[in-house]
Amino acid sequence: MLSEERNLQIEMAGTDRACMMLVCINGHENNMPYGIIVNYHLPCPVSFRGIHGLILALDEVCEMVGAPMATTEPRFLQKEREQQYRALRGKRQKSSGKVLEKEEVAGNLYPYVTAAKEVILIHVLFRQNSSMQGRLRCNYTGTHYIAFRSALELMRMLEEANTYMCQKRINKDLKM
Repeated sequence: MLSEERNLQIEMAGTDRACMMLVCINGHENNMPYGIIVNYHLPCPVSFRGIHGLILALDEVCEMVGAPMATTEPRFLQKEREQQYRALRGKRQKSSGKVLEKEEVAGNLYPYVTAAKEVILIHVLFRQNSSMQGRLRCNYTGTHYIAFRSALELMRMLEEANTYMCQKRINKDLKM
């Protein structure tokens, strides 16, 4: 599994890094995943708990790194939440001006990926109509990317992948 994780890191490093995120699932609590999202442009990982939290965290990461740009302004119920969201802009890691090689970028992400129980690669291509479009890849999909057309569709796919991970964990526990 480590070689597959390493390949994901190198693949992420060789593409438009701002839109690619590695979702590191560190465990499950009540069958809900928790972990971190890592991206080369983030100064530190972003934590999430549950699939709904993961979707919101992905949007926040996009806002922090500034890519892809949203086509509409999000709406909020409370002014404080809107201000918190707007404060995310520009929290991107400052570039040193040095262009890193693929292996260097992969090395920066390596500690987070190796600590994870599962890794999902999510590539957000667009943020249109207050949603997101892109593709994902994980152990459940194998080497194939699966495209999603909305955050709701992504949520369904992540729920399916989560069910697979939980079942795999149960099967592993039964073998012990």
